[in-house]
Amino acid sequence: MVQPVTVTPVILCGGVGSRLWPLSTAERPKQFLTLEGQSSMLGETAARVQAVDDRLAFADCTVVGNERHRDLIRAEVPNARLILEPLGRNSAPAVAAASLIADPDDLLLIMPADHAIRHPERFVDAIATGLQAARDGSIVTFGIEPDHPATGYGYIDAEPGDAPILPARQFVEKPNLDTANAYLKAGHYLWNAGIFLFRAGTMVDAFRTHAPEVLSGVEKAIAGATGEGDEIRLEAAAFAACPGISVDYAIMEQFKPVMAVPVDMGWSDVGDFRALWEISSKDAQGNVLMGPVTAVGCRNCYIRSEGAPISVEGLEDMIVVEAGGHRINCPMADAQSVKKLAEASA
Repeated sequence: MVQPVTVTPVILCGGVGSRLWPLSTAERPKQFLTLEGQSSMLGETAARVQAVDDRLAFADCTVVGNERHRDLIRAEVPNARLILEPLGRNSAPAVAAASLIADPDDLLLIMPADHAIRHPERFVDAIATGLQAARDGSIVTFGIEPDHPATGYGYIDAEPGDAPILPARQFVEKPNLDTANAYLKAGHYLWNAGIFLFRAGTMVDAFRTHAPEVLSGVEKAIAGATGEGDEIRLEAAAFAACPGISVDYAIMEQFKPVMAVPVDMGWSDVGDFRALWEISSKDAQGNVLMGPVTAVGCRNCYIRSEGAPISVEGLEDMIVVEAGGHRINCPMADAQSVKKLAEASA
């Protein structure tokens, strides 16, 4: 009998989620919140990599996150191996750290902690599709089949075809609306979800070639790390000296070969309140109402209170959120501007 291939999930848990302020704060970012569903986003991310079948088995998760969130992480993923960062340096140092502490032949699955996936079984199928390519030395990315011309996501230009796994020709930045429409019409562009599968040794070699300064800094941070058991606290000075750069810029835009698995799995990065409204259950008027809220004559609104009651009338396409002593009122079309409100209130 063929044994299933073991994959180690690596959850990147260092984001701040400032576009969901005041729900999401530096002390308790969005990945630790129950935004839609029965558990936190981190808990849901860990739960979707529990399946075992004749194709693959998942090892216990590794979680890379900020040291100040250690207790929050432990509460959600008690059996995880923790890599604790003294400060955020974007995703490239986090991926490098996870790759360095693993065995070179380990297959690592990189996942953000704060994304929603409505069809996790399709995600597991996609991972199984990418196993052999990852074992053979490719970095595998999971591209979301677009259903509208989104301008808030980066895209993957995949080789045209209907094979279950395709060469990724290039990664492209967030487009304007005309370009996004052209991508959608072309039919071979995928949303970049930031989910990757690879041999740990492949990624270490990629950093050595394309981002040696990141690799060197993380190696020093690991050499000076403290902690015991299944926790590693990276040495602060060395880690702070690492370039703050995303794994997309440092590696994915330069490395070859990258293979893309197209997948339709009900994915959202839940990047702002509009995205949260889109994935949430709505009433007959298209409203999401949570907490002590009274809404009369409102349509297509996201209205939520974690504290004082909210009473509103006649709103349409609006965001109204009360949490932590702050209240925001924002047009749905300007959901991205919430980050500016968070920065202004700091």
